[in-house]
Amino acid sequence: MTIETDIAKIITLAKHKNAINSDQARELLKLLIQVFKETTEGAEHPARQILRITTKFRDAGRRSAPWKPTSSRVPGRPQDGADGNRINRWLLPVDHKFYATEVNATLVEAKYYLQALSLENAPKLPNNGFGDYFNWLTEHPIQPGAYLDPIQLIPIDFHEVVREARSIQSGHLVPLDRGGRHEPQNTFLMLARSNQLQGNLTLAELIKLMEEIVTKHKTRHTLRP
Repeated sequence: MTIETDIAKIITLAKHKNAINSDQARELLKLLIQVFKETTEGAEHPARQILRITTKFRDAGRRSAPWKPTSSRVPGRPQDGADGNRINRWLLPVDHKFYATEVNATLVEAKYYLQALSLENAPKLPNNGFGDYFNWLTEHPIQPGAYLDPIQLIPIDFHEVVREARSIQSGHLVPLDRGGRHEPQNTFLMLARSNQLQGNLTLAELIKLMEEIVTKHKTRHTLRP
């Protein structure tokens, strides 16, 4: 099976848009992962580096963050990786902050791959690539340089992300602690620095805070003798 065949199947699935069902979403994600690996693995980006990215996307997409307050192995200690502390989001109670339907969780993970393929210096897809077929999911064309960090509105370099997977994180514009949901329209890849800046604020609150800080500094500078 060629990458062109995979892309043709992806385009067919993309045409379902928000009416996509769980089986179709799973197949879409499977194909996107294949295309991502086929276009990125090689001498410039070793398979082990790409594996870090795909693992990161899986853990931030379909899988939950640690979902129990303490370790099941050592009472009183926070969970760690040895606890098996991640779970498919749709298996959590509906009212859990990490919950997402299978379709939403799978589409979030698919969106991460589409955003990654839209980073600055991302590998180019063949001429019959995804183009504008995913505007309903990403709101931007799938092409290198089309995606910007949603907080700082600056490009994210694909090569840097592959070299250091921790340079990007999954973020929610309305944090889960603030009632936001793990769904495509609320979930984005962002620079780790941006996620740190946002903290537990909504995007609107962050912008308002930054404007207030800038105004205060300008006023202080003006009032100085």
